[in-house]
Amino acid sequence: MAFPLLQIAAATAALLGPGSAGKAYDGAAGDLQVATPTVASAEIRIDGRLDDASWSHAALLTSFTQYDPVEGVPASQKTEVLVLVDKDAIYFGVRAFDSNPGGIRATMAQRDEIDRSDDYVRFVLDTFDDQRKAYVFSVNPLGVQHDGIWNEGSGGRHMGPPVDDNPNFLWASSGEITDWGYEIEVRIPLKSLRFPALPEQSWGLQVMRKISRNGYQESWAPISNNVANQLTQAGKLTGLKDLDPGLFMEINPVLTGKRIGTVDEDTDAFRRQSAEGDFGLNLTYGLTSNLTLDATYNPDFSQVEADAGQISVNERFGLFFPEKRPFFLEGTEIFNLPKNLVYTRSIANPIGGAKMTGKVGSWNVGYLGALDQSVEDGVDDAVANIIRVRRDLGASSTLGMVYTDRTAHADEYNRVAGVDARLVLARRYTITMLGSSSFTAEPDSATRMGGLWSTRIERAGRTFGFSAEIEDSNDGFDAGSGFIRRVGDTQLQSNVRYNWYGQPGALLENVGPNIEFKGYWNHDAFWNGAGPDETQFQFGGNLSFRGNVSIFTNAKVKSYSFAREGYDGFVTTSGQTDDDGMYRTFYPDQSLFRSMYGWDASLWMNTFERIRGNARIGWEQVPIFGSSNAAIEPAISWSSNVSLNLYPTRSLKGEIGLRRTTITRQSDGSEYSSATIPRVRAQYQFSRAFFVRGIFEYQSSQRGALRDPATGAVLTYCDSDAVCEARTGSDSYDFHVEGLMSYEPSPGTVFYIGYTRQMEDLEAFRFQNVRPLAEGLFVKLSYRFRM
Repeated sequence: MAFPLLQIAAATAALLGPGSAGKAYDGAAGDLQVATPTVASAEIRIDGRLDDASWSHAALLTSFTQYDPVEGVPASQKTEVLVLVDKDAIYFGVRAFDSNPGGIRATMAQRDEIDRSDDYVRFVLDTFDDQRKAYVFSVNPLGVQHDGIWNEGSGGRHMGPPVDDNPNFLWASSGEITDWGYEIEVRIPLKSLRFPALPEQSWGLQVMRKISRNGYQESWAPISNNVANQLTQAGKLTGLKDLDPGLFMEINPVLTGKRIGTVDEDTDAFRRQSAEGDFGLNLTYGLTSNLTLDATYNPDFSQVEADAGQISVNERFGLFFPEKRPFFLEGTEIFNLPKNLVYTRSIANPIGGAKMTGKVGSWNVGYLGALDQSVEDGVDDAVANIIRVRRDLGASSTLGMVYTDRTAHADEYNRVAGVDARLVLARRYTITMLGSSSFTAEPDSATRMGGLWSTRIERAGRTFGFSAEIEDSNDGFDAGSGFIRRVGDTQLQSNVRYNWYGQPGALLENVGPNIEFKGYWNHDAFWNGAGPDETQFQFGGNLSFRGNVSIFTNAKVKSYSFAREGYDGFVTTSGQTDDDGMYRTFYPDQSLFRSMYGWDASLWMNTFERIRGNARIGWEQVPIFGSSNAAIEPAISWSSNVSLNLYPTRSLKGEIGLRRTTITRQSDGSEYSSATIPRVRAQYQFSRAFFVRGIFEYQSSQRGALRDPATGAVLTYCDSDAVCEARTGSDSYDFHVEGLMSYEPSPGTVFYIGYTRQMEDLEAFRFQNVRPLAEGLFVKLSYRFRM
């Protein structure tokens, strides 16, 4: 139905109040320079009702426009935002009108879990006005918070805005759903922000709104995806004078208690250890308004949710797991690089650490140091040091340097030095470059040196975009404090994409075909003009329909070629010997791995309020790998993944997921491996601060023997010490349960009590004769003091 215009007018009049001194700024008309309204003390109670007298002094942001799925048209729903600043904080007030208030999506969720499921209003504050980094504060209609850092250059625009959700700040918000939409109030203390030490300054300002039931996204300052950097399109808060966060110090003592159980290696019996307590301390000190020092002693990560299982039965390279630990998450944007030369999960068991981050003039600076305790007997603890600087160039470009050092003792260390640059040309094109060298010393061996460099060019475009990249590393490169999945390779990648958009309200909102190429060469072979070891051409696309339904499809053709030396050590014991009477070294027919095909299709649906989710199925021809550089025989892989999010009430959220992969030998159709991972997660949110959560995950995997496809004989691998082992396969049937009760009124002030248990099943999904592998009961209490 049409929204009643008289009701909008009446609500707007109530918003401004009689005799309002605030000025209106029309975003659609390009009126984006906001003269910041300031009062000595804004006596505003953050309760989600814009009835405080101080709001009459605020500036009013109006006339939002849509930027997705249709760009530049008037917003589908009216949004009005008030802005006000006093000596301690910046305030935002929002009236988000909705012609269908019953369709508003809002859940009483845990912090940072609203951006994919709920309606929200997002405030983007570029406090240094450098158009490279900004604070992000989002609020759903119930006042639930999401915050993070917008870091230009850390992600492609077609993948969504480059927002790091991990940092958490102290701020206040409240929201209320009404019969005409919803209302929000926000207070962000200046102590929660870093900004220049200048007598007068301007901040970049953008306000966005998402309507989750249809996926529409709207903004106050108009946004075009034809521009590489969205922060350059923001408006500005001007005339901010004499901002002073005052003394900024946070002290966060942490008390923990735990009782764990493990399997005794000698008796194979499960034993519970005695309960024990511990103490940790986190400190944050504002050296200046733009430099922050963090320190931690004995950090506790017991409350961090376990990593979701990943299928690894036929993986050639290491798996990447995201960082989740609070100390390492704060200020991480400065350590972002075009390649993962910094991967803080390489610091596995820190005893303590320190970190300094901030901005001085045009320089972003960061330092991270930690003492990483070894968990193996006889292995020395390691000291990790990471230094990062990055300088702003021009409107959006940057030039940076990084140095990492992980040292156990004088003759055992890894050091990496690198430089990187990000150049934005004509607002549309981005060139990203990286060059680095590593130096690795190990006891009783010579220092090993290596290098890695990369160059990438991208074109931003709403309808047409492309990217191309080259990455090259030699065998000696080792990022001991980073994560580089493949070394010793030269990689070429390119992607060309096109988007066609329907008219407003059309059934088909977007059609997006794309073509992608990937090629991998041995480093030396590439520079000698030899052909690639692997290639992949992928032809895909997406169809997006009205009502938040999208279909994605891909078809691909691949080829592999493996060097003979990659098979050194693999022998067949079928009775065949070479001329010297030794077992025959295994080497397959390489033609088996050329012209391998595959496809996949997925469905993403966010139409219904109570149930949303996605499903994917894929089929492809793959090699069975004996090692990263040795394929044994061709196979057929089927994979599927189903994930459902359930919202029975505003407070209860459930997640059900199932991942399944099978690999069968192409020669005779026998199964080589299979893996099944069901996962169930349920969380009830009693309030914004208090929730209980339970998780169940089962990991069943079976892997058969590596066989010589010509004879059927089991392959044996002999290492450099002539120790031989038949590759007969393995089975694993593990499951774990987690339970957590959490009270967290603000980041750093928490009470947790949790339990986790790891079990082994003797057969897949039989739940008979199960035995415990590990168990943990933990309690945590901490308080974040701010001065």
